[in-house]
Amino acid sequence: MAGDHQSATGFLVGTLLSLPGRIADATVRRPPPYRWVLARTRTPEAEAARAAERAVVEGLIARLGAVDGVVPLVTQVDDRRVHPGLGLDPGRRLELICQLAATAYFATALEIPELLRRIEAAGVADWGAGLHHDPRRPHPRGSVADALSYYRHDGRHPDGSPRDAPSLYALGATLSWDEPGRPPVREPNATMFNSSFSQYTRDPAAAGLVEAARAEHGLVLRLSRSGAGGPQHPGYFTVPRGWRRRGR
Repeated sequence: MAGDHQSATGFLVGTLLSLPGRIADATVRRPPPYRWVLARTRTPEAEAARAAERAVVEGLIARLGAVDGVVPLVTQVDDRRVHPGLGLDPGRRLELICQLAATAYFATALEIPELLRRIEAAGVADWGAGLHHDPRRPHPRGSVADALSYYRHDGRHPDGSPRDAPSLYALGATLSWDEPGRPPVREPNATMFNSSFSQYTRDPAAAGLVEAARAEHGLVLRLSRSGAGGPQHPGYFTVPRGWRRRGR
């Protein structure tokens, strides 16, 4: 009985001691007012970060569009502000994250292996860098060499087991394409995301444009960039937590 009493007392004391932290945490994590969000994302610092991120995204899209045999179709951009979850903010240090996501579509009449070789020669991105290595693959996953190996070995690993359809991966970006025998790449929506606070391009005719290009050229490519590079780079601009405790 004495042990049970001590355990209950210890539990009660621990709960009481943790209450201030829990209350403060819950208070700080309330979504900030809309006008505050808007103001913080229009500061000179945020605008400079946004401009730098746009230059990176536009450069990537331009390099792919300049590859011989690739026809640019349509680009959708979403400048979004999100409240971070543990995946982007494991230490729960951030109140707000700004991300610039983009999806660009291209068409080509080239055979995929030839297209991949041209993309590599053009230096569009550092495909496959920094990704987990699959020991069954002789080349880094997401690299041009890995994708070419897929076609060279009829979609199988060296041990004969089947492989998933290939894609190219760079930091925060994925390039996929229509693969015979598989569903085509997803066509654009009128709007890209359903984020809580976002500025995005609207183009109701985009899906029809991509479908028409597929019929004319044969294949469609989809370049997508999430705008998030993991906990080390969750977005182009972040706002730390704790602003309410500073009386703002």
